[in-house]
Amino acid sequence: MKQNAIGVVEVNYYTNSVVVLDEMLKASDVALVSFHTKLGGRMVHSIVAGETSAVNAAIEAANKARSIVGEKNVKVAVTISNPHPEVLKLLNLIKQGA
Repeated sequence: MKQNAIGVVEVNYYTNSVVVLDEMLKASDVALVSFHTKLGGRMVHSIVAGETSAVNAAIEAANKARSIVGEKNVKVAVTISNPHPEVLKLLNLIKQGA
């Protein structure tokens, strides 16, 4: 799978984040890159990667999932096309020093 974009989603509450992530993964051909909880699971961020069109579809699905988990529970849902190599290092998608 070609990965030239990432999608970043921040959601309130662990269970809501699983529902949103499930919708994203069902909507398009993206791969889960990162899934982290903060504040005891009250804030969760997940990152998916794939082709730009696939990531856009996943982010669209995340936004549609607001109707399931509550409008205010999806805090951020964005696509970053052609992320800078330093961002990819941060996400451990490329080796340090490469």
